[in-house]
Amino acid sequence: MKKSLSIILLIIFSFVFLNISSGAETKIEIWSWRSQDAEVWARVEKELNKKGIPVKIDFRPFVPTEYDAKLMLALQGGTGPDIFYSRRFPGGRTQALIDAGFIEPLDGKVKFTYFTSTILKSIRSGGKTYGVPFAVQVVGIFYNKDLFDKFGLKEPQTWDELVNICEVLKKNNVTPFFIPGKEAWTLAMQHAMCGVSILGPEWIRDLTNGKVNFLDPKFIDLNRRLNDLKKYYQDGFLANTTTDQDAAFAFGQTAMVFYGIWGFQIWRQLNPKVNVGYFMVPPLTKDRKPYAYVYMDGAFALTTSSKNKEMALKVLEFTATPDFGTIFSNITFNIPAVLGAKIPEEPLLKEVLEVYRKNASPYVYWVGSVFVTQKPSLYDDILSPGMQAMYAGKITPEDLAKMAQDGISQWYKPLMKKK
Repeated sequence: MKKSLSIILLIIFSFVFLNISSGAETKIEIWSWRSQDAEVWARVEKELNKKGIPVKIDFRPFVPTEYDAKLMLALQGGTGPDIFYSRRFPGGRTQALIDAGFIEPLDGKVKFTYFTSTILKSIRSGGKTYGVPFAVQVVGIFYNKDLFDKFGLKEPQTWDELVNICEVLKKNNVTPFFIPGKEAWTLAMQHAMCGVSILGPEWIRDLTNGKVNFLDPKFIDLNRRLNDLKKYYQDGFLANTTTDQDAAFAFGQTAMVFYGIWGFQIWRQLNPKVNVGYFMVPPLTKDRKPYAYVYMDGAFALTTSSKNKEMALKVLEFTATPDFGTIFSNITFNIPAVLGAKIPEEPLLKEVLEVYRKNASPYVYWVGSVFVTQKPSLYDDILSPGMQAMYAGKITPEDLAKMAQDGISQWYKPLMKKK
């Protein structure tokens, strides 16, 4: 009897010991609006497993326009992920999640050694740090180099030169620009990237300080220039999506797109031979410096409802290292937020990185600006629907300017009318 009991105890001990030593995997669920990051997390899982961290990463991407609503609903119901991609803050959507107590501060839990103070400012609220930044995005005009070479075109130095390029392309039956007008956020982005060069950082600074407002003739002129440009867009552009855009651009069905560097990974996957160039939206005159709209894309946030916080923190600790930045950049062709990463030997990425370092506009009015921190937001509630309406001919450039002034002056004190 004693011998049998000893054998049973030995079996139980061996089973428990083997399971502990083998490190039974802990599943970490990660939610995102970036479907292109799936391979990143597959690589991260392998790297962590190699380091003896037995994690299984369940990466779940959602449609970008549906992501925020689904995330909020899940967190309110206590069924959200362990880690999620948060938007830039303070202010806006992520601030609402912080105020609701859904995000765990990471101070003292993750080392932020490899991040600049500027980057860290975009993930701090109330003196606490609420995520690990993952990418710096640069937006502008991406173009098909082969089509430009075919018609002897060069990167424009002024807005008029850009319009002339469109004329040449249109006369040769080439669609100058493909615009995904069904996705309103891309139109707000287009407006903002044009604004940093056409209006200039000084004007945006004056807007922020209340020295000018959205009814200023320069803002109305920008609206008018964009509205005039629509004759160079593809037919029915207000019904097209970014998926349509990516396919058209990758296969040379259009010459240019207003977009971000994150699109390069998708274009390369669709057509490995695609030859892509980049330039900033040109200013009105050659004596003015062009600028790029640059912003910190978001961060990896830990939910307070995570049932696997210890393992989730191990994942987050890794994302704060140059090793993660190298994996991220080499797969996505994005600029990693973490310092010390090795970016791929890709000329386009190096050019965009140089633009980020030398031509980033210090003042902006889209993502990362004060004008999107409350409701109505210049991004979600004004420029997105307003640009669609203007392009559809339902409102004028002057009406769009009035929408912006009326909306933002409801809550932004520098733009309120003085009595």
